[in-house]
Amino acid sequence: MDFRKIYEDNHTLVIDKTIGIMVHPDERQDEKTISDWFKENYNVLGAGELSREGIVHRLDRNTTGVLILAKDKIAYTSYKKQFKDHTARKVYRAIVEGNLKNDIGMISAPLARAKSDFRRRTIVDMFSGDQRGEEREAITRYKVLSRSKTKDGRSFTYVECYPLTGRTHQIRAHFRGIRHPIIGDDLYGSEIGKDLAPRSMLHAYSLTLDIPGEKEGKVTKTFIADIPEDMIEVLKRLLLDGK
Repeated sequence: MDFRKIYEDNHTLVIDKTIGIMVHPDERQDEKTISDWFKENYNVLGAGELSREGIVHRLDRNTTGVLILAKDKIAYTSYKKQFKDHTARKVYRAIVEGNLKNDIGMISAPLARAKSDFRRRTIVDMFSGDQRGEEREAITRYKVLSRSKTKDGRSFTYVECYPLTGRTHQIRAHFRGIRHPIIGDDLYGSEIGKDLAPRSMLHAYSLTLDIPGEKEGKVTKTFIADIPEDMIEVLKRLLLDGK
């Protein structure tokens, strides 16, 4: 595993996650994960859950971008609290199907596991009836960066997303719920899908939070992961401004 290091100190490692890699093990897959790589290269015993040492948050297998890892208990405890309290500010970029009507907006809809597919999350409403188990509050704000229409008449929107909660598959499920699925995301119903994108076009662009310092105490930092080449190529092909 070869990751670009965005930042590193005695407590913290921030990497630019690449596609096709799981963050931590689960019961259904038997493959090397970022958690395995982290334990092999750093002494992280005591920094979090067994078999997931150092893992503060996760990104989906095919989501790229900023991932923060805790080297010790001090950093792990601090970061987990910030994510739990929603004081860590996360910014994502995504390419979605269709033309989002408003330049800015908010999707506030609880999520639950889907009956129809155990892998998916679904918006809880009185119409679908697809949910099972506990429903959890989920809120995503967004801002449109650019829109386009291709020669064959299909519309696309490049959007910046600000999840105010941290639910599994939140951004993917929310945009599917408003009928603008992320392109390339076959799990969440992208009809256009693989003819335009090799994977789900979702990227964790930046993360802002307090990091524990050696002398100065906590310092607020913002970490940025540049838009990956495969996403830039799709933006160009769809006539969207990728800046």
